[in-house]
Amino acid sequence: MNPITGNHIIFIEETGSTNEALKLEEQFHQLPEGTVLYTHYQNKGKGQLDAKWESEPAQNLLLSVLYAPKFLKIEAQMYLNLAVALACRHFLAELLPEQTLRIKWPNDLVVNGHKIGGILIENSLAGSQLKTSIVGIGINVNQLKFQYNQAISLAQITGKNYELSVLRKRLYELLDQYYTALQLKKFDWLKNQYENHLLQKGETAVFIINGQKKKAEIMGIGHQGKLFLMIDGEIFSFLNKELVYCSLKSGNE
Repeated sequence: MNPITGNHIIFIEETGSTNEALKLEEQFHQLPEGTVLYTHYQNKGKGQLDAKWESEPAQNLLLSVLYAPKFLKIEAQMYLNLAVALACRHFLAELLPEQTLRIKWPNDLVVNGHKIGGILIENSLAGSQLKTSIVGIGINVNQLKFQYNQAISLAQITGKNYELSVLRKRLYELLDQYYTALQLKKFDWLKNQYENHLLQKGETAVFIINGQKKKAEIMGIGHQGKLFLMIDGEIFSFLNKELVYCSLKSGNE
């Protein structure tokens, strides 16, 4: 399948968030699938559940990609999340071959307990199918100081300074690779790969559920993206908005 990610690129020096900026561009222009909008600075960057994303100007990867996964039914939309998360983890693994890289459910990228990146996907629907998806990606690259000590960057780990344009190009290639797996509907493979890299799978973590802190063993994920937890010997499933993951806290959450 032909590469699409980055076949059309929009650069904005500063924006509120790349997801919002790309949504606006999509409203007024006929954009091809794979369009990338990137920026040097987000002054209102956000993560999951409207959390803020901390990033210094021109130091990190801050971008959004427009996809049109019309081949996916609504109940299968979580596989786009898996594909993007795996592509970003693969990208980081190439740069940090000696580090332990995990995906914190649903879409955070973690190195040895420190958050190095995050993903925010916003879908629009047409009937029972996905119409378009805006995939926002933030990865800490050259920034050396963070307000929250749980965040970390590539430069902090390796002591190197990276050329962002080179990194973006490689990230586009990997996004294409995993998006192709999605188009081929390799759902079981994507789910297995995701669970292989799921943070604390098979371990006990702490969550806030219905306002109460609870210890639970992370069992895996379901085919609708729910997290399966064992609590007091029983297995329950949760959507992202139904609990708060307390075992890893970061400003970029």
